[in-house]
Amino acid sequence: MKRRKWQRLLNEGSVVRHLSGGLLALLLFFITAFSQEGSTGIPPNEGKTLGRELPDVLLVDSKGREFNLHSLKGKPVVLSPIYTHCNSACPIITDSLKKVIPFLGKPGQDFWVLSFTFDPSDGQEDIRAFQEKYGLDGEGWKVVRAKTKEDLFRLVDAIDFRFMSIPETKDFVHPNLVVFVSPDMKIKKYVYGVVFDKKEMAKALQYSLGAKNFLEDFKSFLFFLGLVGLAFSGLYLVITSAKILHKREAQKNFHS
Repeated sequence: MKRRKWQRLLNEGSVVRHLSGGLLALLLFFITAFSQEGSTGIPPNEGKTLGRELPDVLLVDSKGREFNLHSLKGKPVVLSPIYTHCNSACPIITDSLKKVIPFLGKPGQDFWVLSFTFDPSDGQEDIRAFQEKYGLDGEGWKVVRAKTKEDLFRLVDAIDFRFMSIPETKDFVHPNLVVFVSPDMKIKKYVYGVVFDKKEMAKALQYSLGAKNFLEDFKSFLFFLGLVGLAFSGLYLVITSAKILHKREAQKNFHS
């Protein structure tokens, strides 16, 4: 009789261990499946930003011309956050965009490209030098800075682009990404990484033009189901563990 009870407790303990292992595996799966490849820093909260309209901030291009962001309405915008003295990710991102953009269409005619500096200390000479260094035309593909710090932070807040400065080097920790914006200035798609695939970028551009992205919709639904399953698995694990502890306490009292 006693042997059967202890065997049952051992079996239940094994169940808990298997549940714990399964729960951990499920958690790791969702962390891996929904993490952003090639990215550093904290990625944007897409649930908060997708579909959100960008603020009509005042920008200055590399030729010193001021314009409102919403003056570009009517065509999609590919927004690439950079800072001009970056020696790591930003040059790779810009070079990769230069290779991919010709497959998507002609900047200024089919869409706009904005290399936008999020460094408050970048001035007019900095963005002009960046444009010349990478051979950008400054028309269809503009290198821009915000006119004021207020406009700078309005824009980075709108896309939930969070960065942190490193005082020792004056560099930044930041996510590596580009943002696809619809012709009516709404955030439609993030593409993460430093090297971009032309097919993925073409799909993102089409999505910004209104094409349905069933994969993304399914991914969001799957993520929701995963969270629900994770919550119920955790609850079941807690309840099962509590029952086993209660039985062990009862067994201890029985022998005392």
